[in-house]
Amino acid sequence: MTCVECGEELLEERAQLGYDYCTRPDCQARRRRGLTITAIGVNKSADSFVVAGDDEIRARGEAGEFAKKDTNLGVGYRPVGPLPPPRRPAATATPPAVQTPPTHPWTREQEQVVRLYHEMGLSPARIVERAGRNTPRLGITTALVVKILSAPRRSTDR
Repeated sequence: MTCVECGEELLEERAQLGYDYCTRPDCQARRRRGLTITAIGVNKSADSFVVAGDDEIRARGEAGEFAKKDTNLGVGYRPVGPLPPPRRPAATATPPAVQTPPTHPWTREQEQVVRLYHEMGLSPARIVERAGRNTPRLGITTALVVKILSAPRRSTDR
């Protein structure tokens, strides 16, 4: 076999490797292409690099080697076989229930006294102290004061 550039006899080893040109600098400069380095982007990781010829990279890409892989997230996380049809909610004949305002475990008078003292800037402990002196029959406790102040106001008290 001979070199396609200069016509010199090609070494048998080079011919077996698939080269059709010799190792002389002039022939190398005209015919040598070198390897192609291709970066493959990987999610949440550094890129992977593939060193190969253009034809090999194209063939590997067309075969799906560089496509996004399914990680499976563990064994059997997807159902096997066809998916069941989506469920449709059953039609209800009764209209939705009308929401009733929440009932509170305290009386309207207790709430009025607590909110009045709170608007005056008193702390829960001071509210209990003052309510115990002025309206002892209401039985206002610290826990009740906290519950009242944490709950939304009744719509009629505003």
